[in-house]
Amino acid sequence: MIAMKKKMKMVNKLLFCKFLTLNLLSFAFLFGGAFSASASTIGAVGSPKVKEGALELNIRSGYSEADKASSDDNRFRSRVHLDYGVTHFYAARIIASQDRRKGNNLEHDALKFENRFYLLKAQDYGLDFGVRAGYTLKDGDKKPDSVDFGFYELVPFERYELRANQIFSHDVGSESDDGVSAELRFQALKKFEGYNLGVESFHSLGNLSDNESYSEQSHTIGPVLKANFFDLGEIETGYRAGISESAPDHSFKVFFSRKF
Repeated sequence: MIAMKKKMKMVNKLLFCKFLTLNLLSFAFLFGGAFSASASTIGAVGSPKVKEGALELNIRSGYSEADKASSDDNRFRSRVHLDYGVTHFYAARIIASQDRRKGNNLEHDALKFENRFYLLKAQDYGLDFGVRAGYTLKDGDKKPDSVDFGFYELVPFERYELRANQIFSHDVGSESDDGVSAELRFQALKKFEGYNLGVESFHSLGNLSDNESYSEQSHTIGPVLKANFFDLGEIETGYRAGISESAPDHSFKVFFSRKF
């Protein structure tokens, strides 16, 4: 029975990887829309995991460079996350975001309330799977609020880890647009003693009802490093290069997280 269970876990992992790769690549290249903003420099390829009673503080900052006419040129963004595991399968998070565009000061941008549900565990199914649902209150009367819903997968191997996210959002309130926007995120890490090193990619497909070209979407890819930061917490840093015309040319990020 134990051998059979292990075999089923491995089969689930392989089937999931094949299914995810084929379907999401097809989705990315067959659909998409114009997207005026790139995948956020302070976004991460998230995990579905939840630990009951765990309180985590996450501080993020990111910087991007692009064509001078782009809103992503010389743009700095920051976020502060506070996450708490309410039960073994549910966590709540509040996020405060700041934004500084070229020539402007750093200003409050948004406040987000997010719920995370840990539905499948790798010890039982060979992969971790969960969903997130959130509501974002944007600052300013001409910026629409938004609701979002996402699928989060993590496939652990002995020395590697694969992650994938599929995130969908819809504007609500005044100045909102019809339709659903989508973003795909991927990450592959190799585990070393004290740190993980790998590659990640972000793909903002924009409003799916527009169905415009790849060059009008925002696609970025680059290396990522996650490491212990002495006894204080963990850091994550990375660089992504734009691989589509509408993406920022260069983006950098530095995250710090600490669990209590």
